[in-house]
Amino acid sequence: MTVSPALRRGIRSCLADLDEITTLYVSQVRTLTGYVESVIAERDVHSTAFTTLGLMFRQLGGERLEDELRAHSRAIGRKRVRQGVPLESLLRAVRMDFRFIWQALNDRLPGEADRLSDDVVAIWEVVEAHTTSVQSGYMLELGQVKAELEQEQAFLLRRLLRGGVDDSQLHVQAAEALEIPLTGPYWVAVAHQDAAAGFAADVQDVFPAAVCLRLDGVEFAVIAGTSDVAGVVGSSGPSGPSGSSGSSGPFGSSSSGRSGSSGVLVQLALADLQVGVSQSAATLSSLSEMWQLASELAEFAVPGRAAVLAQHWPSLVVRRLGPVASSLAADALRDFALLPSSERDLLVEAVEVYMASGSASKAAGVLFCHRNTIMNRLAKFASVAGLDPTVPDDAATIKVVLAAARGAEVGRP
Repeated sequence: MTVSPALRRGIRSCLADLDEITTLYVSQVRTLTGYVESVIAERDVHSTAFTTLGLMFRQLGGERLEDELRAHSRAIGRKRVRQGVPLESLLRAVRMDFRFIWQALNDRLPGEADRLSDDVVAIWEVVEAHTTSVQSGYMLELGQVKAELEQEQAFLLRRLLRGGVDDSQLHVQAAEALEIPLTGPYWVAVAHQDAAAGFAADVQDVFPAAVCLRLDGVEFAVIAGTSDVAGVVGSSGPSGPSGSSGSSGPFGSSSSGRSGSSGVLVQLALADLQVGVSQSAATLSSLSEMWQLASELAEFAVPGRAAVLAQHWPSLVVRRLGPVASSLAADALRDFALLPSSERDLLVEAVEVYMASGSASKAAGVLFCHRNTIMNRLAKFASVAGLDPTVPDDAATIKVVLAAARGAEVGRP
């Protein structure tokens, strides 16, 4: 790079006064957001500025310092990430270099400012190269920090969710790193694999404070408390969601002060999402069981409808019992194979519709037939399966039997 005599004289003078120029520069930098002394020590800012300005002056003076300046600039960017300086503040500070270099040269060449006009481009190029390298280092380090944070989150999540770990220190670390409260109750919502893409945005539309996480390719959210449920819990007052004084609805008591009703409200808020929703976990120690539950339920979720335990417990029982559930279904439904398929379908339909309400009259209304027809079908089912849908204990077993039978049908080639 060709150096004009005026620029060379100015640079020699600036290098002689470098400490003074640096002090003035630092006083201006301190006014920027992110550069308060509590974040970056005075010695750090001064030392960095002194070295940076010195390298740029010397390079402008003709020394081949491109590689040294580039390495130094990148190191600045990486360091400021760790110190928590916002990128915008960092770049504003860096771009001040041109003004300070230009002003310092002009101050030391009184009456010769016009002789520096041909050097403006050279000065700008050095400052711009410095700026680009600082930004490059910042972005590289930001990626590294993000990767480290994700790695730490994954480590803590695995320890927290693997179960059987009741470590108070782990709970404190996990709560801080994952940004979840240290006390419950908590609910877990796990995305169905087909709904993973928009999961976080969908959940946070309803629960702005939900913490959305990812572990081993699974998207899920931890919802703590219910004060932030948009449009659902927010509308609940002392009298419950409907304004009645703690009256019972199809989901039980609506009293807003009880975790049971809070759980119902969480499930209602997520009802339109393709997710599995857990029951409540009282503590971080029990979060693992709820995460496992929500993960299993997510497989039963369909577009526009969440899966909850109250609806899908028979399928979960079948899965967890394995061959025992298959054997139970085989024993109960063995004689069904002797009936025509059309009759089997009518009996099962009548049983399921009846069990949904417990009323033969309501079932008859749903199926558009006479109440006696429903009763006859229930009786026929009881005689064939040995399980009476009108007996609550038998009805629960029937749900498991039918879920197991359907699972066997799906698994059949």
